[in-house]
Amino acid sequence: MFRTAAILSLVLVLPAGASAADDKTANCAATAGIVADAVNARTGGNTQEGAIAFLTSDEGGIDDKYDPAVPMLVEWVYTLPEDQLTVEASTAFEEACLEHN
Repeated sequence: MFRTAAILSLVLVLPAGASAADDKTANCAATAGIVADAVNARTGGNTQEGAIAFLTSDEGGIDDKYDPAVPMLVEWVYTLPEDQLTVEASTAFEEACLEHN
């Protein structure tokens, strides 16, 4: 479940030109961090819109270059069943991201 959605999201999320191994590792870590933050927002009772607003604000602590990915990643997290709202969501996302060509 995590893998399919993560790979589909990844294709649409990574900034163009992120082909070098270092860039890929950094992008995967950053987007997995967004997934973790979105899981925390959802389990903390925040709405999807509230999570997006916070994560794309200066207080969210996310590099501005990832702002376009935030709505998609948050939306994906808010579709997950409650039993998948664990650290495993971000871990599975990062692993799928790193495996993606």
